[in-house]
Amino acid sequence: YFKKYQQALSRLSEEQRVAFMLNKVEGKKHEEIAEMLGITRKVVEYRIYTAFSILKNELEGFKI
Repeated sequence: YFKKYQQALSRLSEEQRVAFMLNKVEGKKHEEIAEMLGITRKVVEYRIYTAFSILKNELEGFKI
């Protein structure tokens, strides 16, 4: 499972991966991430949304 997850994460752009990991792994809020990265909250939301879309497609049909 870990290998498949790592492969899926590698499909994300660096910007998407950073936003996703800060939010889902470190528990940072969108506003915190925006301040840290010097971008707007909307950009953070978009990066996380697109990361989820990519991960969903990459992991589709994969059973945990």
